[in-house]
Amino acid sequence: MKGLRRFLGFALYLCMAFPLMLGGLAVASLAPAAGDSAALKTLVVDPRFSELLRSPDLVTMAPETLRLGGATLDGKAATAAFQASVPTSAVVDAAGGAIDAAYEAFARGDGFFYLDAAPLKAAVRTGAPTFASVYAAKAARTGSEAKAIGEAGQTETPIALPPGDAGKAAVEAVLLGAVAAQPDSILVGEAGSRIELPTVSWSLAASQASLWLLLSGAGLCFASVMVSDGDWRRRLGKLGSRIIAPSAIVLSIGLLPRLILPGQALRLSPDVAASELPALMDYLRFVASRLGGGFLPAGLIGLGVGTAFASVKRALPLPDGDEEDLD
Repeated sequence: MKGLRRFLGFALYLCMAFPLMLGGLAVASLAPAAGDSAALKTLVVDPRFSELLRSPDLVTMAPETLRLGGATLDGKAATAAFQASVPTSAVVDAAGGAIDAAYEAFARGDGFFYLDAAPLKAAVRTGAPTFASVYAAKAARTGSEAKAIGEAGQTETPIALPPGDAGKAAVEAVLLGAVAAQPDSILVGEAGSRIELPTVSWSLAASQASLWLLLSGAGLCFASVMVSDGDWRRRLGKLGSRIIAPSAIVLSIGLLPRLILPGQALRLSPDVAASELPALMDYLRFVASRLGGGFLPAGLIGLGVGTAFASVKRALPLPDGDEEDLD
């Protein structure tokens, strides 16, 4: 009978209490990093993001070819030309605007939003001459080729760019044509779609959700130890260990970016590993620390609560007739 009670108590904990407590701790950990647009925008306004946009790492990660409007250009040369011709502030402002627009749309219950691309398009148009000059200089070989799209159903036909100013003018025309083809407002998501989200701020909603998850998980965890054992010393000991288990997982997530370099084993291609790109690694380390920063205190708090319950077990006297607590 005692074995059945322990099995039922453990099953209640494993199937219900453990997932709820782990979810509650995870939501509480992520709330500070993604609770509002200002918190999420710190990932793009940070100088490390701008440094990544300016770094040679971006050229290394670029594909061999890049489709631009009606032509396929040398991807690495085009990326280097983009870095030289478009200020990083324009990219940062566009990314920040997209985050703000997304949060405003979600606050209204809309499942879509419009990205204002006009400032970025203006920056690209202004830097088009520089783009063309740098592209011509950085191209893989003299007389770099661009592949123009032919008629429907035909394969791409390579067109050799003329040397000198004529080649620069051709690349500039391709860039300006691609920019002109893009709308000033880009739709993200399905127009007219709706999502049901809390009317309060995401940070407050996440805090409320984590609180209810943790309360439900703690109640079920307490019920599981009540079912498992009849002795309060064992109940408190098991309660402590069952709180420690999800807390240790959350704590490990918080410690991982500080113990293991993010992206160290990530390979972008057979020849390029993320660890070989210092600017990318620095930014990945920052993102992991920023998003995982809440996991460390949440895990430590849960670990402390679990340890306190486990310690109370040692402080209580043994039941009459028990010389040793074997559990």
